[in-house]
Amino acid sequence: MKLKESLVSIIVLSMFITGCNIENTKKEDVIADKATQQKTMTKVQNDVNEIMNKDYNYVVKNMGVPYCTTYYISADSIKKDIDTIEKLNKVTNIRLVYPKYTSDNKMEKSALYIEINKNKVTEVENYDFSTRDINKESYNKNIDIIIDKYDEKEKINLKDIKNIDLEKFKDEDKEKIKKIVGNKNPNLEAYTKNKDEAYIMSYLLKDENKNESKVLTIFIYRNKIKEVKILDREKSINAIKNYLLK
Repeated sequence: MKLKESLVSIIVLSMFITGCNIENTKKEDVIADKATQQKTMTKVQNDVNEIMNKDYNYVVKNMGVPYCTTYYISADSIKKDIDTIEKLNKVTNIRLVYPKYTSDNKMEKSALYIEINKNKVTEVENYDFSTRDINKESYNKNIDIIIDKYDEKEKINLKDIKNIDLEKFKDEDKEKIKKIVGNKNPNLEAYTKNKDEAYIMSYLLKDENKNESKVLTIFIYRNKIKEVKILDREKSINAIKNYLLK
């Protein structure tokens, strides 16, 4: 998992796949203010029981949207009716990453890693980014797909790519992705335990009305671009299943 140095400042519970806006957000989904988030973070650092056995929504409401959420998914758990990130929250193992910040909002080298199993917090640990990075040894043998969902601050303007011939990138080296997205990092990456074989990178797109209903999705196999598509946001999970579980 590649950790980007950016400060999470989203104030409304937002999911990569489904998305939502302030008008459609239920009162109970509104995230606590920044001061409350910092207070909860401090409490958890001093006593992990503050959030043990709490559910995903409780953690996000009180600590803010995590810098990164990793989903460890078995083929059995991602059945046909599992087609959104929200549904995955309740059936898969999840890891939330909350970087620590100094008083002047500079990112420290450590973070809180919160493990959630079947929608309940089961473990809270403090690790350095480099020593807690995902590695093959940490994968459970029953895990078939891993999804890393990053905060949604980076987006690509739809108008910047709508005139690009995406078909010409087929079978090109994956480094050619930069000709489409520049230096922007993906909002979501999905891959199998053998990431060198097949994986997916997705980038949020925003149109002239600031709608974010589309994602640029790049399918990669053995370091070659196999396909580049602009998909409806809500179809991302099905695209991941169809490509990585075939």
